[in-house]
Amino acid sequence: MTGSSWRPLRATALALALSLSLLTGGPALAKREPPPVVIPTAETQQADQLYRAGKYTDAVAAAKTALNKNERYTPAMLVMAKSYYKLHKYEWMKKLWEMMQANGASEAEKSDIYQLLGFLEVDAKNVPGAIALFKQAAEARPENSILWNNLGAEYLTAKNYTEATPVLEKSVQLQPGFAKAHLNLGDAYRGDKQYEKAHAEYDKALQLFPNYADAVFNLGILYLDADKIPNMDLFAKENTAIQYFQKYKGMMSGSLPPGDPTDTYITEAQEGIKKEEKRLDRIKKQAERDAARAAKKAADDAKKAAAAGGAGGAAGAAPAAPGAAPVAPGAAPAAPGAAPAAPGAAPAAPGALPAAPAAAPAAPARPPK
Repeated sequence: MTGSSWRPLRATALALALSLSLLTGGPALAKREPPPVVIPTAETQQADQLYRAGKYTDAVAAAKTALNKNERYTPAMLVMAKSYYKLHKYEWMKKLWEMMQANGASEAEKSDIYQLLGFLEVDAKNVPGAIALFKQAAEARPENSILWNNLGAEYLTAKNYTEATPVLEKSVQLQPGFAKAHLNLGDAYRGDKQYEKAHAEYDKALQLFPNYADAVFNLGILYLDADKIPNMDLFAKENTAIQYFQKYKGMMSGSLPPGDPTDTYITEAQEGIKKEEKRLDRIKKQAERDAARAAKKAADDAKKAAAAGGAGGAAGAAPAAPGAAPVAPGAAPAAPGAAPAAPGAAPAAPGALPAAPAAAPAAPARPPK
């Protein structure tokens, strides 16, 4: 076999050997394994520390370093998103949220983003939208007391005390030492007019944080707004409110923030006391007038009764003499000055003419001539 004949045969053998090595996994073409996944834990921790220190731009740079090593690493995306939120770059934050969802963010990571989105709705005065997002945040991480407190606070903003109460009760159960949650729970009870429970929660907040000026202020509001406090009249209620407001001013060292309503509330309580004094004075004077009218009426009635008794005795006719004969029916009345009938004289017959008058007396004798 010549050299030229050997070359095609040799090429065919080489091709067959290559095919066999591919089928058997031989050393001719070894299978390439993907590189191990890089977990940029150190870079992400550094980014988080910078974020907590308030160095948000540096935190973004550190998070980018982590993502350059692993572009699907959601913890680094979360730090970057929170940093963009602090830098008011909300659109970039929302873009990172989309990337986190696409790369399988954990429930805890979702919870943090829901919180940030919820605060954006708070800033926009969209209370229903904020409530919906805070609820998602709390449900995604139900063991977190702060998330339940934030949801409860937004219910208070909506004056939905019925929904706020159980949410805030859950917050203080999860973290009994959370003074802010006790304060908010007190507000929920106060909104439902459960004044004793509200007072107890404010007291707990002050036990945890004795210089908690907001708790003192809210106690003043409780006594000012309460319809009625057991075993306390309006004067005591309003004066107690004034005392708490004055204590609050002292705790604030007299430096109330602009627009603080404390002095207005003190004036309102003082006016409430004056109104109550005037109301009670009106009631007193009305009672005095009613008593005076009743006394006058009783005196007038007594005078009328006395006058009626005296007039009745004088007005009666003199009684007839005993034994006097009755006047015959139809008889003419006796002439004035006529002598009374002789005793025992028979009465005139019915219809008889009256007796002739007595003869005139004789004329006196003429004197002699």
